[in-house]
Amino acid sequence: MISAEPDVVVVDLPPHSFDVVETVRCLVSAAKSDIAPVLVLIDQLDERVHGLLRVGARGLLLSQASPAEIIAAVRLVAAGYLLALPTIVRAGMDQAVTAPDGSPEDPAAFCLEHLTRREADVLRLIARGLSNAEISAALFVSESTVKSHVQRMLDKLKLKNRVHAVIYAYQAGLVQSELI
Repeated sequence: MISAEPDVVVVDLPPHSFDVVETVRCLVSAAKSDIAPVLVLIDQLDERVHGLLRVGARGLLLSQASPAEIIAAVRLVAAGYLLALPTIVRAGMDQAVTAPDGSPEDPAAFCLEHLTRREADVLRLIARGLSNAEISAALFVSESTVKSHVQRMLDKLKLKNRVHAVIYAYQAGLVQSELI
């Protein structure tokens, strides 16, 4: 049976073909709380990013994302998470986040440099789709050690779960999509 009510509305149209901010605002306000969360695929980081978040978009993702990233984003938004990926957040923070010498600091790099080598390894392996048992075998450590690394990595990066970690790893450039 096909449901007439979607779990997530994905908006992806050619750049500037219509006012996407106004469209999302209308979608969200017309149906009040009954509307499915809206995930917007954007072509570039511009003034629309903050407008989309203000009018109620629950997720923003660059339209160049891989199919796996889009699927993960849809799942996160459907689960109730607000999804604004590091490159999108970075665009809004570039002016606000500066290093002690006054030069812009990369928030993603700042977070990643606080991971231990093992936590970064675990993040890369999670992004490649490995389970805790597979990571344990690859790194020659126990599964409980892997679980500890996963939890510390999620805490340090302020991520909700493994799916969010996968998206973060791709956006931060730790791994590259092998899909063409």
